[in-house]
Parts: sequence; structure tokens; C-alpha cells
Amino acid sequence: MEKVIGRTFRNERIPIDYSIYERCTFVNCELYTESGVFSLVNNDLSGCKLNLGGAARNIAVLIKMFYPDMPIWFEPDETKEQVLQKMKKKLQDEGIT
Repeated sequence: MEKVIGRTFRNERIPIDYSIYERCTFVNCELYTESGVFSLVNNDLSGCKLNLGGAARNIAVLIKMFYPDMPIWFEPDETKEQVLQKMKKKLQDEGIT
């Protein structure tokens, strides 16, 4: 696995599969994984997006089946706003907000 230490990435699409990122800074980046085989250690993320494909997306779908209120959305199935509205309603129904 490739090891990347202490780098700063801005406005990039970063394929993270089969890599180790340690003490890096990601600003407005898209982190992309298909295999889910990677390591992220002590990194800072600001304004970033996670993009899942392949096996990684399948695992996220499975997690969503077990935890339907988890804030995971799959475009175009459901928008981010729809997921957040569901979560907000659930919290209100449970008297948390």
C-alpha cells in the first residue's frame, strides 16, 4: 500500500483505495473508494465528500438496511435533504430536539 504522510490536498478527487493517508489535510476534496481497503490516520477533512462505489457501496447499503436512520444517502435514490429531514423528524418524535 502506498503511504502518504503530511500532505495537503485541495479541490481534488482522491482515490483512497490501497493507500494509507496519515496526518494529511483534505480541503473540499472528494475521497473515493471502491474496495474499502485503505487507512486514514489522524487526518483533517474540511468540506469534503465521500464517494462509494463497488464493494464499499454494497457495505454502505447493508449498513443502511440495519440502521435506516443513519445519514447515508444514495443518489439518485434519495437526496441529502430527504435523509436529513427524516433524521430531524425522528429526533423530534423521540423528544431529543
